Amino acid sequence: MLRSVCPERLDTLPASSPDAQASRRDLRRINQLMGNRRWLERGLASQQTHDKMHLIEIGAGDGTLAKQILRNICPDTYTAVDLAPQPQDWPEQATWHQADLLTIDYQPKATHLIASLMLHHFEAPALEAIGTRIQNSNIQTILACEPCRRSIHQTQLMAGKLIGFNHVTLHDGVVSVRAGFRANELPNALNLRSDRWNYTIQETLMGAYRMIATRK
Repeated sequence: MLRSVCPERLDTLPASSPDAQASRRDLRRINQLMGNRRWLERGLASQQTHDKMHLIEIGAGDGTLAKQILRNICPDTYTAVDLAPQPQDWPEQATWHQADLLTIDYQPKATHLIASLMLHHFEAPALEAIGTRIQNSNIQTILACEPCRRSIHQTQLMAGKLIGFNHVTLHDGVVSVRAGFRANELPNALNLRSDRWNYTIQETLMGAYRMIATRK
């Protein structure tokens, strides 16, 4: 399956739309089924040293992941970036930037970047631009969970009808799998050169494509 990036319906709906609210609930269930939050927390915990951990999350959505990580990992600082406005229940100890990932300068003190189901939204030129901004920052570690681009995961997604997935979720899920990654595609798209970065890739049975990249 060739990689193909197409618009997703959720991105066109107002936040107050019943379909948007249902689809966001479905996304939380999908993240749980994929084990994305648990994997990110384990990865961050393994990175904790005597040095300070300054996190930046790109594509923070409704802030659910941020609140869980703030509670369970307790980083020194947490910055979230999203096109959406700051959620009403956003934690006081964290910072929210309503901004475009392609134009924002990442926080000077950010050391760790996390992305959950975000980078697959971008085509190659935009991914290269994001990678350039990362490499020009002080970020030392990247943890990314994205869809794995295999047809079996589209079939798995269709089984979501049995547990009540919204029609927006079912449409967007198929689109997301087509836009997902395989093998070394994501580090290559971000232009994480092997002389500057070490990275590991994992593809799971539940459809997750996981990358940990650390600067040499």
